[in-house]
Amino acid sequence: MASITLNTATESDIHYATITMHSDGKFNPDTLAEFNAALDTVYSDASINALIITGEAKSFSQGLDIEYLISAGQEGAAKFIDECMVMVGRLLTLPIPSVAAANGHAFGLGAMILMASDYKVMREDRGYFCLPEVDLNMVLIPSMNALVREKLSGQFLRNLLLTGERIGAPTAVEYQVIDQCCDLNDLMTNAKALLQPMLGKSRDTLSGLKTGLHQDILRYID
Repeated sequence: MASITLNTATESDIHYATITMHSDGKFNPDTLAEFNAALDTVYSDASINALIITGEAKSFSQGLDIEYLISAGQEGAAKFIDECMVMVGRLLTLPIPSVAAANGHAFGLGAMILMASDYKVMREDRGYFCLPEVDLNMVLIPSMNALVREKLSGQFLRNLLLTGERIGAPTAVEYQVIDQCCDLNDLMTNAKALLQPMLGKSRDTLSGLKTGLHQDILRYID
Protein backbone atom coordinates (compact mmCIF):
# COMPACT_ATOMS: atom_id res chain seq x y z
CA MET A 1 0.00 0.00 0.00
CA ALA A 2 1.22 3.49 -0.81
CA SER A 3 2.30 5.69 2.09
CA ILE A 4 0.56 8.68 0.50
CA THR A 5 -2.68 8.64 -1.46
CA LEU A 6 -4.45 11.36 -3.41
CA ASN A 7 -8.21 11.39 -3.96
CA THR A 8 -10.40 13.97 -5.60
CA ALA A 9 -14.11 14.69 -5.23
CA THR A 10 -16.49 17.42 -6.30
CA GLU A 11 -19.03 18.93 -3.90
CA SER A 12 -21.18 21.94 -4.74
CA ASP A 13 -19.01 22.69 -7.79
CA ILE A 14 -15.83 22.68 -5.68
CA HIS A 15 -13.22 20.13 -6.77
CA TYR A 16 -11.34 19.02 -3.63
CA ALA A 17 -8.09 17.07 -3.62
CA THR A 18 -7.29 15.14 -0.43
CA ILE A 19 -3.80 13.92 0.41
CA THR A 20 -3.88 11.21 3.05
CA MET A 21 -0.73 10.16 4.92
CA HIS A 22 -0.79 6.49 5.91
CA SER A 23 1.37 4.35 8.22
CA ASP A 24 1.77 7.12 10.83
CA GLY A 25 2.83 9.55 8.11
CA LYS A 26 6.53 8.88 8.59
CA PHE A 27 8.67 10.44 5.87
CA ASN A 28 11.43 8.56 4.09
CA PRO A 29 12.44 8.95 0.41
CA ASP A 30 9.53 6.81 -0.82
CA THR A 31 6.99 8.77 1.24
CA LEU A 32 8.42 12.09 0.12
CA ALA A 33 8.34 11.03 -3.54
CA GLU A 34 4.69 10.04 -3.21
CA PHE A 35 3.79 13.29 -1.46
CA ASN A 36 5.55 15.32 -4.16
CA ALA A 37 3.79 13.32 -6.88
CA ALA A 38 0.45 14.19 -5.25
CA LEU A 39 1.46 17.85 -5.18
CA ASP A 40 2.45 17.62 -8.86
CA THR A 41 -1.13 16.63 -9.65
CA VAL A 42 -2.56 19.45 -7.53
CA TYR A 43 -0.28 21.99 -9.22
CA SER A 44 -0.94 20.75 -12.75
CA ASP A 45 -4.70 20.14 -12.60
CA ALA A 46 -6.32 23.56 -12.89
CA SER A 47 -9.73 22.07 -12.10
CA ILE A 48 -8.70 21.40 -8.47
CA ASN A 49 -9.96 24.23 -6.26
CA ALA A 50 -8.68 23.25 -2.81
CA LEU A 51 -6.35 20.83 -1.01
CA ILE A 52 -7.05 18.95 2.21
CA ILE A 53 -4.16 17.18 3.97
CA THR A 54 -4.98 14.53 6.56
CA GLY A 55 -3.78 11.25 8.08
CA GLU A 56 -5.30 8.05 9.33
CA ALA A 57 -5.96 6.30 12.67
CA LYS A 58 -4.14 8.04 15.53
CA SER A 59 -1.66 10.06 13.47
CA PHE A 60 -1.76 13.03 11.12
CA SER A 61 2.00 12.65 10.59
CA GLN A 62 4.74 11.64 13.00
CA GLY A 63 7.34 13.39 10.86
CA LEU A 64 10.71 12.11 9.75
CA ASP A 65 11.35 8.38 9.71
CA ILE A 66 14.09 8.21 12.35
CA GLU A 67 15.15 4.70 11.33
CA TYR A 68 15.75 5.94 7.79
CA LEU A 69 17.72 8.97 9.01
CA ILE A 70 20.02 6.76 11.05
CA SER A 71 20.58 4.41 8.11
CA ALA A 72 21.28 7.34 5.75
CA GLY A 73 24.20 8.66 7.76
CA GLN A 74 24.85 12.30 8.60
CA GLU A 75 25.31 13.54 5.03
CA GLY A 76 22.41 11.55 3.61
CA ALA A 77 20.09 12.60 6.44
CA ALA A 78 20.97 16.27 6.00
CA LYS A 79 20.28 16.08 2.25
CA PHE A 80 16.94 14.37 2.86
CA ILE A 81 15.80 16.94 5.42
CA ASP A 82 16.60 19.70 2.91
CA GLU A 83 14.48 17.85 0.33
CA CYS A 84 11.60 17.63 2.82
CA MET A 85 11.71 21.37 3.31
CA VAL A 86 11.56 21.91 -0.45
CA MET A 87 8.26 20.03 -0.27
CA VAL A 88 7.13 22.30 2.58
CA GLY A 89 8.01 25.26 0.38
CA ARG A 90 5.70 23.89 -2.29
CA LEU A 91 2.89 23.85 0.28
CA LEU A 92 3.64 27.41 1.34
CA THR A 93 3.27 28.65 -2.25
CA LEU A 94 0.41 26.39 -3.34
CA PRO A 95 -1.76 28.20 -5.92
CA ILE A 96 -4.99 27.09 -4.21
CA PRO A 97 -6.12 27.16 -0.57
CA SER A 98 -4.93 24.33 1.65
CA VAL A 99 -6.14 23.04 4.99
CA ALA A 100 -4.56 20.57 7.38
CA ALA A 101 -7.25 18.33 8.89
CA ALA A 102 -5.27 16.85 11.76
CA ASN A 103 -6.96 13.64 12.85
CA GLY A 104 -4.21 12.85 15.38
CA HIS A 105 -0.55 13.40 16.24
CA ALA A 106 1.40 16.05 14.31
CA PHE A 107 5.05 15.68 15.28
CA GLY A 108 8.20 17.24 13.82
CA LEU A 109 7.89 17.43 10.03
CA GLY A 110 4.19 16.60 10.45
CA ALA A 111 3.82 19.70 12.60
CA MET A 112 5.59 21.70 9.90
CA ILE A 113 3.26 20.39 7.19
CA LEU A 114 0.39 21.52 9.39
CA MET A 115 1.94 24.96 9.93
CA ALA A 116 2.64 25.32 6.19
CA SER A 117 -1.06 24.84 5.36
CA ASP A 118 -3.21 27.94 4.98
CA TYR A 119 -5.79 26.72 7.48
CA LYS A 120 -5.59 24.19 10.31
CA VAL A 121 -8.24 22.21 12.16
CA MET A 122 -7.48 19.46 14.66
CA ARG A 123 -9.41 16.71 16.37
CA GLU A 124 -10.17 18.03 19.85
CA ASP A 125 -10.08 14.85 21.95
CA ARG A 126 -7.01 12.99 20.73
CA GLY A 127 -3.60 13.73 19.28
CA TYR A 128 -0.75 16.11 20.06
CA PHE A 129 1.12 18.84 18.25
CA CYS A 130 4.81 18.60 19.09
CA LEU A 131 8.27 19.72 17.97
CA PRO A 132 10.32 16.90 19.55
CA GLU A 133 13.78 17.85 18.30
CA VAL A 134 15.10 18.87 21.73
CA ASP A 135 14.42 15.36 23.03
CA LEU A 136 15.90 13.76 19.90
CA ASN A 137 19.11 15.83 20.28
CA MET A 138 18.47 17.40 16.89
CA VAL A 139 18.68 21.05 15.87
CA LEU A 140 16.53 22.68 13.21
CA ILE A 141 18.05 23.60 9.88
CA PRO A 142 17.68 27.29 8.86
CA SER A 143 14.53 26.77 6.77
CA MET A 144 12.84 24.96 9.66
CA ASN A 145 13.89 27.70 12.08
CA ALA A 146 12.41 30.30 9.74
CA LEU A 147 9.14 28.39 9.54
CA VAL A 148 8.66 28.00 13.30
CA ARG A 149 9.66 31.64 13.93
CA GLU A 150 7.05 32.81 11.42
CA LYS A 151 4.27 30.56 12.70
CA LEU A 152 4.98 30.66 16.44
CA SER A 153 6.14 33.37 18.81
CA GLY A 154 7.03 34.34 22.36
CA GLN A 155 6.34 31.91 25.16
CA PHE A 156 4.57 29.53 22.81
CA LEU A 157 7.67 29.19 20.64
CA ARG A 158 9.86 28.75 23.72
CA ASN A 159 7.62 26.08 25.22
CA LEU A 160 7.16 24.11 22.02
CA LEU A 161 10.70 24.26 20.67
CA LEU A 162 12.89 24.31 23.78
CA THR A 163 10.95 21.96 26.07
CA GLY A 164 9.37 19.63 23.52
CA GLU A 165 5.96 20.32 25.06
CA ARG A 166 3.13 18.27 23.59
CA ILE A 167 -0.09 20.19 23.26
CA GLY A 168 -3.58 18.97 22.49
CA ALA A 169 -5.97 20.72 20.15
CA PRO A 170 -7.61 23.10 22.66
CA THR A 171 -4.18 24.38 23.73
CA ALA A 172 -3.12 24.59 20.07
CA VAL A 173 -6.06 26.95 19.51
CA GLU A 174 -4.93 29.03 22.51
CA TYR A 175 -1.36 29.11 21.14
CA GLN A 176 -2.80 30.14 17.72
CA VAL A 177 -1.10 27.13 16.13
CA ILE A 178 -4.43 26.03 14.63
CA ASP A 179 -7.62 27.83 13.68
CA GLN A 180 -10.04 25.53 15.48
CA CYS A 181 -10.63 22.11 16.97
CA CYS A 182 -13.69 19.91 16.68
CA ASP A 183 -15.09 16.42 17.02
CA LEU A 184 -13.49 13.86 14.70
CA ASN A 185 -16.83 13.36 12.92
CA ASP A 186 -16.85 17.05 11.99
CA LEU A 187 -13.20 17.30 10.96
CA MET A 188 -13.64 17.23 7.18
CA THR A 189 -16.77 19.39 7.24
CA ASN A 190 -14.99 22.04 9.28
CA ALA A 191 -11.87 21.78 7.11
CA LYS A 192 -13.94 22.55 4.00
CA ALA A 193 -15.69 25.42 5.75
CA LEU A 194 -12.38 27.02 6.70
CA LEU A 195 -11.29 27.04 3.06
CA GLN A 196 -14.28 28.99 1.77
CA PRO A 197 -12.91 32.58 2.02
CA MET A 198 -9.92 31.73 -0.21
CA LEU A 199 -11.79 29.76 -2.87
CA GLY A 200 -12.10 31.09 -6.41
CA LYS A 201 -9.02 33.33 -6.38
CA SER A 202 -6.59 33.47 -9.28
CA ARG A 203 -4.02 30.66 -9.02
CA ASP A 204 -1.17 32.90 -10.18
CA THR A 205 -2.12 35.74 -7.86
CA LEU A 206 -2.58 33.48 -4.86
CA SER A 207 0.76 31.77 -5.43
CA GLY A 208 2.50 35.11 -5.91
CA LEU A 209 1.02 36.57 -2.73
CA LYS A 210 1.96 33.47 -0.74
CA THR A 211 5.50 33.63 -2.09
CA GLY A 212 5.81 37.21 -0.85
CA LEU A 213 4.19 36.40 2.46
CA HIS A 214 6.62 33.54 3.16
CA GLN A 215 9.73 35.00 1.55
CA ASP A 216 11.80 34.77 4.74
CA ILE A 217 11.28 31.00 4.84
CA LEU A 218 11.61 30.45 1.10
CA ARG A 219 14.97 32.18 0.82
CA TYR A 220 16.44 29.49 3.07
CA ILE A 221 14.74 26.72 1.09
CA ASP A 222 15.87 28.16 -2.26
